[in-house]
Amino acid sequence: MTRLRADIIQTEWTRRVRDSLRARGYYYEPEFCSQTSEPEHVINAARLLGQLYVPSGMSTSQPVILTQPSPSAPQWHPFNRHAAIGWHNDFSTRSGRPELSLSWIRRGNPHESEGGAWRVASVDTVLARLRQTREGEDMVAELSTRAEAFGYRDLGGWRSFRVVLGPARRLSRRGMRFYGRSLEEGAQLRFGQIPGRTREIIARVEEAADAVGEVFRASTGSLLIVDNRHSLHDRTEQQVTGPEERRRQAWLCFVKCLHQPLQ
Repeated sequence: MTRLRADIIQTEWTRRVRDSLRARGYYYEPEFCSQTSEPEHVINAARLLGQLYVPSGMSTSQPVILTQPSPSAPQWHPFNRHAAIGWHNDFSTRSGRPELSLSWIRRGNPHESEGGAWRVASVDTVLARLRQTREGEDMVAELSTRAEAFGYRDLGGWRSFRVVLGPARRLSRRGMRFYGRSLEEGAQLRFGQIPGRTREIIARVEEAADAVGEVFRASTGSLLIVDNRHSLHDRTEQQVTGPEERRRQAWLCFVKCLHQPLQ
């Protein structure tokens, strides 16, 4: 393949991803690349889109996480646990969180019945679903102005953030910061209990996402890219027992900021 042809393919791929992120907040490619033993392909894809985010303690040359499903995975490694993660966007307790998360399946479950599928929902459609009722409309308005506590008990601290982000004009594109677990544990740390209001927020947002979300198969070589402001995502229950070579694995990589804003 000539360098010119490679550049054209990369440009076309980047445009296709950006168009999907702009329209829906996520991009799914079921056959991104089957050469999954090393993470270079997903790192290069991330670099085409923006500046890499390097999680604390990770190599700047290879800032990826390889998931390792296990029955003994700790609470703070939800991507390695059997249970579904739940609707969320990544790094919900961080003020400077990465714009994009990329998940490339190194090894999919041999059978779909063993789980591990992706669920994804556009924030635009989640908010539109919430606004279908007067109560939901009021909740969106309140979540746009009133901050909620986000935190984790194992870290022992919480921070205040709004759940619904962006300009208040109804026709403007909004964003979200959401993860049921971090809202519950943040409220527990702040109030010593989980108020009914917090439970109601989580239930309504998750119900809306359930209603409008899509399910994508996480087969070997498939890629999911999510905008951490404009989409919510989830990973369904996965196999964590039996031979390791039969457990779902994914390379996780993050983009700190895009080379060019989507808007």
